[in-house]
Amino acid sequence: MRRLLRFPSCLATVLPLLALWLVGAPRPAMAADPHKLWEITSQQCVPHMQASGQPQPCAMVDLARGFVILKDLVGPAQYLLMPTRRLTGIESPELLEPQAPNYWAYAWQQRARVAQTLGRALSDEQLGVEVNSAAGRSQLHLHLHIDCMRRDVAASLAAHRDDPLQQWRPWHFEGHRYWVMRLPAEALAQHDPFKLAAARSAYAAANMASQSLLLTGARFADGGSGFFLVNMPVNFDLQEQGSAEVLMDHDCRW
Repeated sequence: MRRLLRFPSCLATVLPLLALWLVGAPRPAMAADPHKLWEITSQQCVPHMQASGQPQPCAMVDLARGFVILKDLVGPAQYLLMPTRRLTGIESPELLEPQAPNYWAYAWQQRARVAQTLGRALSDEQLGVEVNSAAGRSQLHLHLHIDCMRRDVAASLAAHRDDPLQQWRPWHFEGHRYWVMRLPAEALAQHDPFKLAAARSAYAAANMASQSLLLTGARFADGGSGFFLVNMPVNFDLQEQGSAEVLMDHDCRW
C-alpha cells in the first residue's frame, strides 16, 4: 500500500527558488517560504507580463482571466495554475462566491502542456488536475497541479463509469474510502468543482480546508466522455493528509 503522508511536490518547486533569494543571508532558512508561490506570481510573472509581454519565470500569464501557469520542478511535465489574486488555498471563501472564476476549467484547458512537454500524445483519462488540503500543502497561495494520472488510479476509477451523474459515491482504493462523482463532458462549463465539493455535505462546506480534490478525464460505458471528480478528505486517524496528489504520477509512466 502506498503511504499517503508525503511532502507536496510544490515544496521542491520553491526550494531552489528560495535558495536564490537567500544568497548572502546571515542565517540559513529552516523551511521553505510558504509565500514563495505568491511572490513568484505577484512580483515576477505578472509584472514581467505587464511590462514586456513576457511571462517568465511562468510559462503563461493570462491577465484577463486572472491566472498564471508555472512549470513545476518535480516531474518532467507537471504544471501549476495559480490565480493572480491572493487566495490562500482551497479554504478561501472567495472560491465559493457566485461569480468566482472557475480555475478548474482554466487548468483543464491547459492540460495539453503536459503531452507537449513529454512529446507524446496522452488521453484525457491519463491526465488530471488536483488541489491539496491545507494540511497537505507547503504553500499559502492557491495552486492546482496539472499532470499525469497513475495507471492504477485510472483503472480503479473506471469501475465507476456507470455511476449516476453528479452524485457522490464511495470509492474504495488502497484500503481507504474516498468519494467520486461522475460528471458529463460539459460539466466544467456549468459547475465549479470547489462548489461541488462544498455541496457534498454541511460538514464539507464548513471545512473546506480539510478537502482535497482531483479531476480527471473519463470514458464511460456508453462510449461517452466526461470526468471523475474525487474528494479525498483529511483523516489523520487513517494517515490521510488530504493530498490527492498521491493519485498522480509525476513521472508520467504511461
